[in-house]
Amino acid sequence: MTEIFGPGFAADPWPTLRRLRDEGGVHRVRTPDGPPAWLVTRYAEVRAGLLDDRLPVDIRRADGEDYRGFALPRPLDTLVTAEPADHARLRRIVTNELSPQRLADWTRIAPDLVDSFLRELDSDTEVELVARLAVPLPAAVLGELLGLGEAERESLLGWAESTLLPSADPPRARDTLTTMLAIIGATTEHARATRGDTLLGRLVTAHDETGSPSADELAGLLFYLLFVWYEVLVDLVAGSVLTLLGRPDQLHILRTTAEKHAAVDELLRYLSPQVLAGPRFATADLTIGDQTIRAGQTVLLCLASANHDPEIFGRPDELDLARAPHAQLGLGYGAHACLGNALVRTLTSAVLDHLFTRWPATRLAIDERDVQWRSGFRHRGPLSLPVRLA
Repeated sequence: MTEIFGPGFAADPWPTLRRLRDEGGVHRVRTPDGPPAWLVTRYAEVRAGLLDDRLPVDIRRADGEDYRGFALPRPLDTLVTAEPADHARLRRIVTNELSPQRLADWTRIAPDLVDSFLRELDSDTEVELVARLAVPLPAAVLGELLGLGEAERESLLGWAESTLLPSADPPRARDTLTTMLAIIGATTEHARATRGDTLLGRLVTAHDETGSPSADELAGLLFYLLFVWYEVLVDLVAGSVLTLLGRPDQLHILRTTAEKHAAVDELLRYLSPQVLAGPRFATADLTIGDQTIRAGQTVLLCLASANHDPEIFGRPDELDLARAPHAQLGLGYGAHACLGNALVRTLTSAVLDHLFTRWPATRLAIDERDVQWRSGFRHRGPLSLPVRLA
């Protein structure tokens, strides 16, 4: 049994993942909670696994001693337990709402929203960017995009601060499900009372008038929109700032290129804030690489390792913002890819552009080696990021 998820893994997983790719690519590993799972590390096999119908995310297909993560209560599990046709229908509802056409006006507003956060930092020369920017920004964005009431915005921010900021005993996401359910219920009722022309308002109106999405489906969609991608955005923003501060040549490329989204794609590849895709559960015996996966066993598809596979990416351990467009897997791929990928790219590029335009000489307030990283094994990002704005 391979042990890899130690305290230092999140800060520097690359040597370990390189060794696993070189030694066969598919390994039986012990997860931090104790139960084992299969870890897949090579790009071709990770991408194929993300598309394999025999590897659903439905925890009900798990069988045996393997790692399962945790089972979401109804109705938060709607997206992961939906039949394929229903899952596709629900994804279409959200992707239509988050399409480039729908987001066109909002995308023009995003830089102003980011700028309003940065203006609040003007009075300080040393700032902790995770607490002051990376964590509160998604709550403000979702407040505007979904049309949340002030109380719901505050509740969402409180949830994020309690789970993503340094704490002596930080709760895991599974320990905050009651809070999540309360926020989802409150946001739905606010939308029903105000009937605004917002993403959430349109979802609630569609439920009330047509029954699609159903009440459970609406709650499941809101769980995804409010919580599932939140940590990825926090970690990408903080990790990108940290990375660029130590690479002035790449920061110059970012500031001078018109292809900001392509640059963010390279940051997603290089940083891979979502280390692992959600657990998959084999519905039949299958072969991945040289290993036989038994029905009921758990498969962990390592997005981070795939994104550093030299078979696909030249000089994979180097950040190159001028790299040609590539099929990085930082936000997943296929039916369960991140629904908010357009939003993640837009916000990250806006944050980096505005931050380094306003303060082009910003630098770290501590040695980069002293930056602490969140110790979770499915995500990675700086736990705090003190900088001197200049």
